[in-house]
Amino acid sequence: MYFRSLRETRRIILVVMAVPLVVPIFMLVVFSRVFGDILQGTGLSGSTSYVQYVAPGAILMAVMLPATASVSVAIERQNGFYDRMRISPMGPRCSNLARRIGDATKLLGFALVLLLVSWVAGADIHNWPMALVLGGGLSALWGFGYSGLSFAACLRTGKAEIAEALLPAFFPLVFVSSAFVPLENLPGWMEAVATYNPLTYLCDAIRGAYTGDLDARATGIAVLSTVLMIALSQLLIARAEHKVASST
Repeated sequence: MYFRSLRETRRIILVVMAVPLVVPIFMLVVFSRVFGDILQGTGLSGSTSYVQYVAPGAILMAVMLPATASVSVAIERQNGFYDRMRISPMGPRCSNLARRIGDATKLLGFALVLLLVSWVAGADIHNWPMALVLGGGLSALWGFGYSGLSFAACLRTGKAEIAEALLPAFFPLVFVSSAFVPLENLPGWMEAVATYNPLTYLCDAIRGAYTGDLDARATGIAVLSTVLMIALSQLLIARAEHKVASST
């Protein structure tokens, strides 16, 4: 089931893999160049370039954009494949989990591509193992948990359009955080919201991984937020599976 989900991705690789990377790469290559000189020195460390500062936000944007598994499970409900899985010895949960892990594999690839692009664009990565673990692994796990919200909604309703409707929800999370400007440069109410935004701590943890100077508090909150997001999404998926099973 896992390799089946990867083969499906390969058949539509241009849409699934290339398109979601365009906007984050644009943010790194163009956005950082346009606004870097303006924001340099306004809350940034003198040794930190803006491309290095904005890299975590671009990585998180890349792992929060796609919703391939969500669309696929809605299509499976429409064409009857999900019902056939329900009467099979494995049951539908195996297929659902395989699709979710397939999505996580793809998201890890996105994060690693953005990590390399940020390095080519001028970001200094002083600790590669730490950057790979937090910038790659932790980001992919966050995307895995976040994408589970739309997966649960698509599974419950059987409508692929739900994934597209929920897609813009990531914009407030990313932009009302420290992803693109330091907290002290945000308006008062936005700073207050960003202080409680888990993406703020994910960005801070990844920046610390880049420099090799890990912020223990930010990393701890980032890991806890990721675990809670995964737990919440898995709970919603389990409830959606139960709802579908009881309604047919």
